[in-house]
Amino acid sequence: MSDTHAVQPPLYYRLATVMLAPIYRQMVIKKSKNKPTLKRELNERFAKHYQPPPVGRLGVIWCHAVSLGELNTVYPLLLKLLNHGYGLWVTSTTQTGFERAAKLFDNEIRLGRVAHSFVPVDTPSVIDTFLTHVKPIAALFIETELWANTLYACRKHGIKTLMINARLTQKSYLGYAKIAKVSQTMMANLDGIIAQDASSAKRFGQLGRVYIVQSDSLKWTSVSTLSDAQLAAVNTLTRQLNQACKTYIWVMASSHDGEEYIALKAHQQFLQKFPNALLILVPRHPERFDAVYQMCLQGGFVTARRSMGETITPKTQIYLADTMGELLSWYQVAQIAVVGGSFVPVGGHNPIEPASLATPVIMGAYDDNCKDLVEALKQVGALVQLPDEPNISEQLFKSLLQASLSQWTGKSGAVLVQQKQRALQEQFLFVLRMI
Repeated sequence: MSDTHAVQPPLYYRLATVMLAPIYRQMVIKKSKNKPTLKRELNERFAKHYQPPPVGRLGVIWCHAVSLGELNTVYPLLLKLLNHGYGLWVTSTTQTGFERAAKLFDNEIRLGRVAHSFVPVDTPSVIDTFLTHVKPIAALFIETELWANTLYACRKHGIKTLMINARLTQKSYLGYAKIAKVSQTMMANLDGIIAQDASSAKRFGQLGRVYIVQSDSLKWTSVSTLSDAQLAAVNTLTRQLNQACKTYIWVMASSHDGEEYIALKAHQQFLQKFPNALLILVPRHPERFDAVYQMCLQGGFVTARRSMGETITPKTQIYLADTMGELLSWYQVAQIAVVGGSFVPVGGHNPIEPASLATPVIMGAYDDNCKDLVEALKQVGALVQLPDEPNISEQLFKSLLQASLSQWTGKSGAVLVQQKQRALQEQFLFVLRMI
């Protein structure tokens, strides 16, 4: 089925995507050359070969989540759609997102209810081939993922297109506004947007005419309970901490380049007063694990690596959590959670996970990715936001030395997270209504 109301992107955009595709191919090869999935990635990004489509009683929904964070956020919604009778084709842009999809949907993939692949490049021929193969009845794009050729092709094929848990920062808005003709076609080809905050809703509306509703962010509902493996990690680490007499424990989670320096400086100051303190350091990107380890050693810190199975001893000052999928465990163990991406201009990572575990949160000034979440947690006292030049150690002193206060603020965050669980049902009903 085709839609004659599809609005074609400007010619210059279509030509640019075709001309840039070979360059993008070389970038993929360079980035993934040592990955066993390279051949599959190239085949899927350029529509050379795909796995068989999944089967769903009500049809197949294509869901695109850029990376691990977006996939974790939307996972509860996808489960509800699966249970409702839809098959799912899940795409990711990054290797971590691809691997996470394989793990999350392992059983459903084997049963033929879910298929996953790398996202196809945004060129007309590739997108048409992909859609012809998958035959989705709807396409869900998570948070901020707008591609003009893709949206046009979906409209041509009669596929409903929705942005779920959508957000648009001021920076991103200005970028889309510079290509106003392209942005207008994208809005025209979208069937609907459910925005996670009022500011995002307003900015999307300024880009073009599109149906917009608002709900709380799915990030409020994307928190999982600790798995058996995560509980085992918590129990093992807790025993080690008790044996090592570690009294003050804090985690620097999802840190980016530049934030480890801030964390190490704060921890050095903290150790001067409390030699038995421990920093659990969790870099955001696996490719930086070794570099961060060397940074710790060069700073003179006694460091144990999770990936090497090294034990925490009384002399251990830093525990480098250089593994994937265990962040909830570290939030559970820590007395204070410092959430990264917020002390450098990244925009901040999700503070809901530590808050849901009743762990008080500290963040920096950069919060564009989660501004509404930060403000809500600040209002109930569950989160402290530091200025542009943060003194984390000073806040650690205040928070960790006031144990009763920390417990209260932590519990207030957990209560708020529980109150926000309605977002999942709201966005689920939005999808059902629109498709």
